[in-house]
Amino acid sequence: MNNPSSTNILGFNALDSDNKNIAEYNRSLPYPLHVLIVCNNPDLQQSLTSYCATISNIKIEFRKDLADRLDNYNLLLLALDNNETLIKPMIERIADNDIQFILLGDNINNELIRIAIHHNVKDIISINDIESELYNSFLGSTDDLISKSKIAPVFSILNGKPGSGASFIAACLGEISANLSDDEIALIDADLNYGSLTDTFNFEPNYFITDALHELEQLDSTAVKGMMLKRGNLNLLACKPYTQLNTNNKILRQLPELLWKIKLNHDLVLIDLSRGLESDTLPLLNISDKILIVVQQNILSLRETKVLIQQLTTNLGISITKLHIIVNRYTQKENNISIADIKKVLDIQSVHVVSNNYELANAGINSGSPILKVANHKTIQTEISHIIRSLFPIEIPEENKSIFTKLFGRQ
Repeated sequence: MNNPSSTNILGFNALDSDNKNIAEYNRSLPYPLHVLIVCNNPDLQQSLTSYCATISNIKIEFRKDLADRLDNYNLLLLALDNNETLIKPMIERIADNDIQFILLGDNINNELIRIAIHHNVKDIISINDIESELYNSFLGSTDDLISKSKIAPVFSILNGKPGSGASFIAACLGEISANLSDDEIALIDADLNYGSLTDTFNFEPNYFITDALHELEQLDSTAVKGMMLKRGNLNLLACKPYTQLNTNNKILRQLPELLWKIKLNHDLVLIDLSRGLESDTLPLLNISDKILIVVQQNILSLRETKVLIQQLTTNLGISITKLHIIVNRYTQKENNISIADIKKVLDIQSVHVVSNNYELANAGINSGSPILKVANHKTIQTEISHIIRSLFPIEIPEENKSIFTKLFGRQ
């Protein structure tokens, strides 16, 4: 556990606070940690604060003793001082609450180490080794939490070229996913300029994404589920028009943390990112499991989409395997651009189509239901259902079988 060769960028061996190289050590955790640090040493507290500032997806709180309620935290750090007699009852209480914990300290007596190991301590780290070992311990804790948690996959839908219909496609995917499945579907309107999904579904919201961001600290599971506009098992988080202009960037930077809360309380999360790549919503793309790019069947749309894909893969480091194409308003008539052409131009083989029926789309929006309440909607519903069955990892009952399949199919 000791590492004498540590470069000690953050100065833990001297407990100094001259942390000028912090920016060089930015790291991200794959699961949000809410950490309570019990520490009576002001210098160590300052160094830990600086250290954790180099890590995203972590929230820390300091106390001199354990909080009355521990269920708000998923990891505890106990920084030992000279009074180790107080640590044993703390460890026992932490174990009773089934929360992971880490001991920080030097020259810990063997009896306390034995007690900590008996209660499944996650790690024991000396002060000198915090810089080199604590992040890896955080990663180990997140791995354990992920293995015990149900985490919804995230699908972001964005336009390859503005106006290609990403909001309509996102609404249809949400509505039909909820219709096909009993899973809880979350649909987030992250168009921070127009925020049109409430109009699409004919909802009258009184709670918006900015309200959730302002109340992020208080959002437990019940609050997360209660803040959504509901229609059956479809749950919509609304966005006010011109949110981006009227909201402090510091508030918008909390979008990834809000997304994690939604992921942990639903079965599938869809995000309408129809505005494309914007600095405030880029972190949502990094968290996304798949990105659905909506294009149209014309040269200009494909040209702009090609540039978008290069930006996503080359500059943002997103794997091309996460990208899927939806050709909106697709037609086989009077168009010399085929699906094979689109696959070749964009260098993506996962391409799906939604037929050209502009009147039907408008009729759906006017009815307060993108598709299902509109007459003659079967073709588009079938195409959207095919996309869902191909890409979405949700529980969908098998499609109706013929009488012969039922009678003679294998059981």
